[in-house]
Amino acid sequence: MAGSTDRMAALTAVFGFSLSLGVATVSIPLLALSAGYDPAAVGFLVATSAASQFGARLTLPILLGRFADRSLIGASSLLMAMAFVLLVTSTALPVFVVAQLCAGAARAIFWTSSQTHAVRGDGPAVRGLVDLNVIGNTGTLAGPALGGMLAVFGLPVALAAAALGAAGAAVAAVFMRPLPPYDRTQSAGTVGLLSRDGVDVACWASVAGGTWWSMIGSYIPVILVGAGLGTIGTGWLVSGSEAAGMIALLVLRRLPERRIGRVVRGAGFVAIGALIGVAVAPARPEVYALLLAVGGAASGTVTTLAPAMASLAAGPNEQGDALALSGTFRAGALFAAPAAVGSLLVVLPIAGALALVGAIVALPGVAVGSGRIRRRPSGS
Repeated sequence: MAGSTDRMAALTAVFGFSLSLGVATVSIPLLALSAGYDPAAVGFLVATSAASQFGARLTLPILLGRFADRSLIGASSLLMAMAFVLLVTSTALPVFVVAQLCAGAARAIFWTSSQTHAVRGDGPAVRGLVDLNVIGNTGTLAGPALGGMLAVFGLPVALAAAALGAAGAAVAAVFMRPLPPYDRTQSAGTVGLLSRDGVDVACWASVAGGTWWSMIGSYIPVILVGAGLGTIGTGWLVSGSEAAGMIALLVLRRLPERRIGRVVRGAGFVAIGALIGVAVAPARPEVYALLLAVGGAASGTVTTLAPAMASLAAGPNEQGDALALSGTFRAGALFAAPAAVGSLLVVLPIAGALALVGAIVALPGVAVGSGRIRRRPSGS
């Protein structure tokens, strides 16, 4: 009974948090534009949140060693709610920046602490992480539609709803099982974990998956519109890519642990291959549809199985460090990959820049370890 209550509370928290994120995805850029900020300023504000998320991930091993993961889930949910409340009260630039910093840190802390709670729950780690991501994706997919409908009554109304969703996640966290913080004296540390079979592949695959999703949110739509698909066609293809990721998660929910290594490594290469394919493929809708479906499925696979792989290769008190590490690599890719493409556009067309970045990301995948997961006792 306690296990089912914990699971329901955890999934409720994930849904509330992700729904608020989905609402904010639409509402915050529109709020910035309506407040008089130009598109360049909106881009700066988005980058501020991404940088905050990356910085917060660097502190997560310490946080997970001092606080219970349900406490971090509740605190990060309240931090996210506070970010939305700030924007309801004011759209002045300093307030906007503080809100974005809070939102970025909240996202990093919430998702990693949710993952650590999931892998320490009853049942296989893969199944727990799949359920978490499916519920999270459901919220982030429903959120933009809800935000758009509420924006009819005013953007502050939409942001107030986002704040309520995040606050609801904080309430749900109270009913989660209180698992103890990790004992970091029993961890091999960042360098030791990175050199371990399983963790190294998981971190590289996280970069591959992060690179794909960063391009989905930036340059891939530019290529599709430039190829004549139009905004409606591009929107459908991007949504189809996200749907393919969810379908892949459901298919892989009962994947045996012994096969995770091969699947993660293969999915990393497939995601990068699809990215390069989009860059060099003939401009035909059916080709793009296939590539985006394949890339979305591969990236969805990596998003869930790479953290599971890292946690399985870690000792009982190293799981927090391993999950934070794989998440940091993903966050770094989300931040750095679009910046790298943007820099290359000075000397290369967009297709060439995407293909080159994809090739650079793929290279370490050849060199990292075997991908075999060897369970380790704590402190080994």
